[in-house]
This record gives sequence, structure tokens and C-alpha cells, in this order.
Amino acid sequence: MSTKDSSTKASSSTDDTSFVYKHFLMKEANFKKLATREDPQHIHKTLGILSVCSFIYRYGYVYNTQGNLGFDGMGQDKKMVMLDWATMIVHTTLALSSILFRVPGFRIPDKPMVIYEEYRQHAMVFTTRCFAVFVVAYLFPDAPCYVPPIVVMTHHLMADRITSIWGRPGNTAVRATSDSMKISEFYKGVSQLYSFYQFLAIGSHIVPNARLGDMAYNAIIAIQSSAFMMTLYRKRIIRGKMHMVMYASCLVLSAFHIIRILGLPLTGSIAVAFLVRTNIPRNLSSKYAIWLFFLLSLNREYILRVFGMVSNAVMELNKEPSTATLESLWIDEDTNFAMKGGGAALAIYLAFSIERALFEGVTKQIPPSTSRKSLSDEHED
Repeated sequence: MSTKDSSTKASSSTDDTSFVYKHFLMKEANFKKLATREDPQHIHKTLGILSVCSFIYRYGYVYNTQGNLGFDGMGQDKKMVMLDWATMIVHTTLALSSILFRVPGFRIPDKPMVIYEEYRQHAMVFTTRCFAVFVVAYLFPDAPCYVPPIVVMTHHLMADRITSIWGRPGNTAVRATSDSMKISEFYKGVSQLYSFYQFLAIGSHIVPNARLGDMAYNAIIAIQSSAFMMTLYRKRIIRGKMHMVMYASCLVLSAFHIIRILGLPLTGSIAVAFLVRTNIPRNLSSKYAIWLFFLLSLNREYILRVFGMVSNAVMELNKEPSTATLESLWIDEDTNFAMKGGGAALAIYLAFSIERALFEGVTKQIPPSTSRKSLSDEHED
């Protein structure tokens, strides 16, 4: 090989390397930064490595051999059942173990990819939501169809409570105004796609389907891939573009499984719910009301039948009050089902509302957590 050819090859190699470092990796990238005094026993890191292995196994091996993610319920081989439980426990414990680390108390407007307290607690709640849905799928497969929606609603009420404590007006983990967040129009568009995925994930948990165990696991990759990428970004190992590419890839992978299980008609219905949520002023819309109408629309015939029975009972009571009429409503299987599900959901919603009304003023006085200056020293690329 001539000297000229060697020089050209070396120059090309340098250009390739500079492209990677320019767009994806920091020049000073050092994975040793992940070892910190806050995790001396390497608990969080060990769980993180196991979680990455879990994703590779489920999406890379199990799907290609079985056509699903392998969460087949308690009726499968005992070893596989134990593996499924161990998998979900590892991912859930990983999320909860993040409490070991100190993070900024509030979102840093010009550094949106630095993990902060509200985001961390949301990641914990949404991961436990996945675990709770998994528990329903495995231990209560014959539970009424209103149980998963109530489980999901409970966790979102907890997330709302976290936001009421740690969120700032117009700048929370749930949403951020254009003025408060210093991001480009492109990234604002990308964030809309991220939000749509969140609707898909919720839909996959509340719509009855035969692969609810898969769907419980499937949403975790979005939560934990984002947190991991944000950690690498804060440690100055990757750039913002790397976060976007990896996170978007995980969302596409997860969304593929959701759409494949739910089908295009249900996916379209979820898209309609998303458009309603994003196009109606937030002070005039409620995500809980939107999801309620979504579920009612999926069961139109049943809802109309119950509504007709209740209307007839009300008319009879107006004519001649009788306990027999009320008893007949309670005994009827359809109305009894609706009253139990609706009553349980309403009771939980009211409980959270009362707690917030009583204690919101007290919890608002919680001071931001102290954090090291280095937590907010990263720059936005």
C-alpha cells in the first residue's frame, strides 16, 4: 500500500470518528463516571445491566423465536413463570433504586435532559404501573375488565400528585410551555410523537387483550431507556442527539408491539383520544374524562343497554317508589358490573382529590433537594 493510500485511509478514519463524536458521543466520554459513591455496592448498576440483558433477550431472542415477548401467564412452565416474575422485579427495583442518587429538585429549563426529582418519581410510578398490570395479568387473569383501567388510573393520580408537589407552572415532567423550554421547533415536534407513544402505552394497558403480560413489560423499555440515556448525557458520555436516536428507536420498537397486538382500528381510536387531548385547551379537558369516553365508546352496546335499564328504573321510581326496583337493578348482572366498576373508580378518584385538597398546601412547602453543582453543568448540544 502506498503512502498516499495510507494517508487517505487514516484521514477517512479520522473523519468517521469525528462524525460520531460530533453528533453522538462526547470526546471525553468515560463510562467509569457511572461508578459513583452514591451506589457503593453497585446495586443500581447491576440491576441496570440485568435490565439491558432483559431487553436484548425479550426483543432480540424471544420475539424472533415465539412471535411475542414470552409473558404467557401462570399456565406456562414453572421456570418461565419464575423468569417472568424475576424480570419484572428487576426492572421495578431498578426504577425504585434510583432514589439512591441526588438530582436537581426541579427541571433545568435550558438542560431538559438532566434528570430531576419530578421526572425520577414519575419514572418510579410508571414502572410500578407496569408491574401492577403484570400482576393483574398473572394473578388475576379473570378479573373484571375494569380492573386494569382502575390500576392505571390510580398510578396516574399518583403521578399528578407528584407534579402538584414538584412541578412548576407551565414547566413539569408532564408538559412544558414553549417559553420555559429552550428547544427547537423540531424537538417540539418530536416531543409530540413521544406524547402519542404515552397514549399508546396507556391504551395497551387498559384495553382487554390476550397479551396483557407482554404489554405490561413492553412499556418499560420506553421509561428506562430514556432514564439511562439521560444519565449518560448528564455524565457527559453522550450528546443530546444520541438520546433522541436511542429513545426514539425504543419507542418505535415498543409501539410496533402495541399496534401489532391492538390492531389498527384500536390504534386509530387511541390516536383520536390523543388528538382530543392535545387540541382542546388543558383547562377545559381532563385526561381521565377522555379515557373514560374512550372506554365507553369501545363498549357502546353494553353502555346503551345499561343506560336503558337505568332510565326505565328511574321512570318507574318516579311513578311509584319501590325498593324492589332498586333491588332488581342491583341483581341484574350488567348494571351490577357497571356500578361496581364505576363506584370503585369514583371512590379512588375522590380519595386522591380529597387528599390533595387537604394537604396540597403543606406538601408545597417541601424545599428543593440539594444537589451538587456538577448535576447542572452539562451543556445542550
